[in-house]
Amino acid sequence: MQQSADFSKSFLCVKKILIIDDDSYICGILEKYLNDNGFDATSAFTGKSGTDKISKITYDLVLCDFRLPDSDGFEMLNKIKLKSPQTKVIIITAYADVRLAVKLMKAGAVDYVTKPIQQEEILHILNKTLSGTTSGKGSTIFHEQFIVGESKKIKEVIKLANLVSSTDMSVILQGETGSGKEYIARLIHLKSKRKNNPFIALDCGAIPKELANSELFGHIKGSFTGAIANKTGVFEQANGGTLFLDEVGNLSYDVQVKLLRTLQERVVTRVGDTKNIKVDVRIISATNEDLKKEVINKKFREDLFHRLNEFKIIIPPLRERKEDILIFTDHFISLSNEELQKNVMGLDDEATYLIQQYPWHGNLRELKNVIKRSILLADENTITVDLLPDEIKYYQENEPAEARIERSPTDLKEASWKAEKKLIVNTLAKVNNNKSKAAKILNIDRKTLYNKLKQYDIETNQVPGNN
Repeated sequence: MQQSADFSKSFLCVKKILIIDDDSYICGILEKYLNDNGFDATSAFTGKSGTDKISKITYDLVLCDFRLPDSDGFEMLNKIKLKSPQTKVIIITAYADVRLAVKLMKAGAVDYVTKPIQQEEILHILNKTLSGTTSGKGSTIFHEQFIVGESKKIKEVIKLANLVSSTDMSVILQGETGSGKEYIARLIHLKSKRKNNPFIALDCGAIPKELANSELFGHIKGSFTGAIANKTGVFEQANGGTLFLDEVGNLSYDVQVKLLRTLQERVVTRVGDTKNIKVDVRIISATNEDLKKEVINKKFREDLFHRLNEFKIIIPPLRERKEDILIFTDHFISLSNEELQKNVMGLDDEATYLIQQYPWHGNLRELKNVIKRSILLADENTITVDLLPDEIKYYQENEPAEARIERSPTDLKEASWKAEKKLIVNTLAKVNNNKSKAAKILNIDRKTLYNKLKQYDIETNQVPGNN
């Protein structure tokens, strides 16, 4: 009887995942791997078939390729959010599309993964995303290494953050996506008199417009379709502490009006209610746009802008503080070693040089992803150049991305094959050519492994370490 109860409990907790990719082989591999690791995964090979599935079934998360035969990432993200606002979306992209991936995150995607896909990386991202730890919403955990650097520009940022932290002034943090705005916001909170009260973070860019009022101010049961219970908004959750509104410029005009009233009167009114609830909240906003320009273009209310902009801190992109790149790299190596149970010590000289030269348009988030992926692929204790993506290996200053791709000796599919072949060879070497063990580690059956050995022309008697 106990066993039946445990099974029912685990069954109810299974997360539904939809993979949308026109590569049926990738879908098959990912689907099997995720199902073997406790998820309920299914696949679709076109944008239309994917959205049709979402119309019938509520998925916890969608893994969607950026380039589909009948759609692209922006269109798919919009359709998914319209049909199922609660569903989280992760975009699968090529490294040449990193800038587009950053824009997609601004539009509401929770993360992105780059090809060639590594199953373990997908599993880590899914577990973090679905457990709610990706964005750190509501968390008071703070890693100070994320914002400590040697560059003059970041030291000035920290100086200003320390200066304003002792006040209750509203702060706007302006900087590119992934540049560390939330970490600066957490620093201000932890240095303030509110440090023992909640720090709540809300990504305004990821909220469907029709749910923004509810997320900010809460709602009462029955106030709209889907309001099956009372909900406490982030203002009430942050009472006495700090509310961090990321991408605040994405809020609609109507929500801006209500936000201004809340800041002026220090009260909130839940959707569907008439009762005013007093709140004492310090606001820190973040934007990757210049809100003053948005005001001039009539996209953001001027009175709300002045209310939020009592103090402004501009966070420079990583490419403007190159002295800090290796500091963050060391930290991300340490984090990735712990998460992936590896023992990589660092980068070789050539990889170090390339890491410092690359412009990092995705900033800290992109650097973290590159380091994590490199450590996942590493079979020794050093990150070498061959573990870095082609976008970094073949980067030349002032060269268009299209030229770099053309100059690269491999196309995306070939790069994916090379990474997969390397992983198979390394795995066989670790298990002394035991194909059953290798297949189990790779999460494929023996037949698939034999097909791969033939496809990649891998001679097992030439596998390193084979006796």
